[in-house]
Amino acid sequence: MHIKHGILTAVLGTVLAVAPAYAPAYAQDTAAQDPLAALATAQDNQAGPQDPFAGFDTGTAGAQPIQPQFAPMGAPLPTQATLQGYTMTPEEVAELEAKMEAEAAKREEKEREKAYDAAIGSVLPLRPEEIREMLEFFRKSRQAAETPLIVPEAKVQFETISMDPSALPSLIKLAPGHVTTLNIQDITGMPWPVRDVSWAGEFDVTPPDEGGHVVRITPLTAHGIGNMSIQLVDLATPITFSLQTGLSVSHYRFDAQIPKMGPLAEIPLIDQGGLDAVAGDQNLISFLEGIPPQASDKLDVQGVDARTKIWAFNDQYFVRTPLVLLSPAWNSSVKSSDGMNVYALNEAPVLLLSDNGRMVQAYVEPQEE
Repeated sequence: MHIKHGILTAVLGTVLAVAPAYAPAYAQDTAAQDPLAALATAQDNQAGPQDPFAGFDTGTAGAQPIQPQFAPMGAPLPTQATLQGYTMTPEEVAELEAKMEAEAAKREEKEREKAYDAAIGSVLPLRPEEIREMLEFFRKSRQAAETPLIVPEAKVQFETISMDPSALPSLIKLAPGHVTTLNIQDITGMPWPVRDVSWAGEFDVTPPDEGGHVVRITPLTAHGIGNMSIQLVDLATPITFSLQTGLSVSHYRFDAQIPKMGPLAEIPLIDQGGLDAVAGDQNLISFLEGIPPQASDKLDVQGVDARTKIWAFNDQYFVRTPLVLLSPAWNSSVKSSDGMNVYALNEAPVLLLSDNGRMVQAYVEPQEE
């Protein structure tokens, strides 16, 4: 037992003898790396060594405790902390603490930023440029799905309805996504009121109000056929139309002229003796639609505005004008619901027209030979 105690005493004595020699170098390295650690080491040196065997006398067989000497409680710290030539004043200590607080604030801010980024990533995992790219892809996909394969050709059709029982019904061409307006008028261009409308097929038809003359038709399918029957006021014979839905042509407006005077017809004070257009007079209808035949020649007209146009065709003059022709007498005529007139007459150098009661003269330059 005494031998083991002697060996332990010798080892401890060697450690205690060697430790002071290495303590300055270790303290210097520590102070160079961490000034705060140097401050703590200096304070520890002021308070005395922290040897776990400091309170015992290891040089005797009977280890007796030795009372350590501590600084009185509440005693002020020394004004300077000194360790191997490194000195820190209270101002430097305060500056170091401020730096440490700033570093702690930066670390806290970085942690908050990481938490914020994690929250954003969980709620909105896509980046802004990825969201824009996805929306652009959605726009293109929707545009491709909603764009029709073919944009139908828009047409305005004018036809004189034949009252001959053997004649075929007029054909109205429709297209999906487009409304066709059916306008019914008499030979004088005045509206002809509708009494009743019935139809068959995949169509949405809006009859006119009481006394109205406009029927609106909307197809419900891309390819469909049907027909429509209309009963007019003061006309015993109903008029019929064939309805056809396609993708190439859409009659935006279909003007159907009845070759009779309707209940709202304006009878002229003086009968010019001309003949009204009969069904099938395609030449008059072509000029009324503003699409003259290819063989016609447009003539120069003086004395009237650009609304009045004259063509030479089949040894006749075809006059398209909103004015009323007074002289010479015409051979046939036709009028649309918007007040446009077409007159077919023999060749004449001067035409007398009425512009809302004011008489004007139109001078026609003859066609060059």
